[in-house]
Amino acid sequence: MKNRYIKIFCVAIVSAMTLASCDKGFEEMNKNPNALTDPAVKSMFTLAEIYVDGQDFSNTRGNNLYAAQIVQQFSSLGGPGSKYTYSSEYSAALFGETYGKGLNQIFQLLSVVENTPENSNMIQACRIMKVFLFQKLTDTYGEVPYFEAGKGYNGNVFSPKYDTQEAIYNDLLKELDEAGTALDAAKPFVGNADLYYQGDVARWKKLANSLMLRVAMRLSKVNPAKAKEFVEKAYAKGVFTSNDDSLVLKHDAGPAGVKTNPITSSWVRNDLNGGESNIKFSKTFIDLLKNTNDPRLRIYAKLEATGDNNPASQQGLANDAKEFPGGDKKLFSDPNTSTVLRLDAPTLIMSYAEVQFLLAEAAVKGWNVGGSAQTYYENGVRAAMNILTIFGDKVPAVSPAEYNTYITTYPFKASGTEAEKIEQIITQKWIVLLFNGFEAFSEYRRTGYPVLVPVNDPTGETKGTIPRRLIYDQSELITNEANYKEAIQRQGLDLMTTRIWWDK
Repeated sequence: MKNRYIKIFCVAIVSAMTLASCDKGFEEMNKNPNALTDPAVKSMFTLAEIYVDGQDFSNTRGNNLYAAQIVQQFSSLGGPGSKYTYSSEYSAALFGETYGKGLNQIFQLLSVVENTPENSNMIQACRIMKVFLFQKLTDTYGEVPYFEAGKGYNGNVFSPKYDTQEAIYNDLLKELDEAGTALDAAKPFVGNADLYYQGDVARWKKLANSLMLRVAMRLSKVNPAKAKEFVEKAYAKGVFTSNDDSLVLKHDAGPAGVKTNPITSSWVRNDLNGGESNIKFSKTFIDLLKNTNDPRLRIYAKLEATGDNNPASQQGLANDAKEFPGGDKKLFSDPNTSTVLRLDAPTLIMSYAEVQFLLAEAAVKGWNVGGSAQTYYENGVRAAMNILTIFGDKVPAVSPAEYNTYITTYPFKASGTEAEKIEQIITQKWIVLLFNGFEAFSEYRRTGYPVLVPVNDPTGETKGTIPRRLIYDQSELITNEANYKEAIQRQGLDLMTTRIWWDK
């Protein structure tokens, strides 16, 4: 992967366009002097890619404090995800930011780009990025505005209707299938304005197909026939084949909040405080890696107060904890600020390892994906360990010998039941999805793995059951009341315990 850092060309949307002016002529006087007539579409495309990764607001609140704590990658004493409590601001963060920034940027770009062969690759890439954002939205909340979203630009629709998740998923698969096929290396693209693959159309095609694999597998229980159809189609069209294909977004160490990693920046700047953070690694996560002598632990975790990343020293905080045992926060493991929690740490948006685990699960189900579950599983574990080199060389990388020892000690359960095999696959996926709490939360709900012990805290909203979704942005009751009420009438009450369509 190329070591490329984010370059935001000019200042977001304002600098992405130039304004028309008027002169003394009648024709010019009849032009809107505030109209945006010369869009700098490459700059707009770059910003759209950044927004797909999310910003500090949704990543701190929705990811770190909700989703990643619900699935017990992280924990905190008062965290809404750890205790299943409701925070309107945190629960709504992904909803408001995705529509207000990510999707808004893509819809605005598509509204000014002419549908010509010269712009075709940019348009297809925008369709793929829309799928990333919409899948995260619908998986987190259930029904969301989809088909009418973005029509404020060209249709004057400012209160869009909510669509069923089934209809949304059908269209997500269609979009990926069509966009991936339409990408054409013989046509122009955006060159280095593409932070993902620097204009490499072949890798964008793999991305579309790999994302199709993820989207299709989400239907494995609610519509297994369709899941199988599109998993096999994605594989046949060509998915990631190595870590070099993984979608990695590079970041800079500053300025804070602009180029820094949106998952880590607010954490490092505001909360870590030399080990005094209220957010720690979960006991569930640390114990699993310690008990299996997982060589990734030294890369993921350390005691920030002392800099100790010795696996034997690591200690996770139980998600039901009401205080720090011993009273000293500094004795509990923090994300490693030398590696994964650097301000300029890259974001692993989608990895080759995840693709291998998806194919392993498909193989367990007997679907036609060209290989055995064991081979895909072993490839996935190896890739998940090797990809950590993107976080620098301050901590020794996982060696081939360490991988061999690990996979020999904890081999794939080739003679186990289907459930045992899938549990093993999803547990490994849960590890590699660290910092992608939204996706880990979705996969937990789909599969029930890894096995988690629910928290029954008196402040919780779920009476001791693990949440199934987050609650909508309550401003919808003011700005989009009729459509919001229609959605919850179909889907169920706007509660954390309401299951969404594919959650069976």
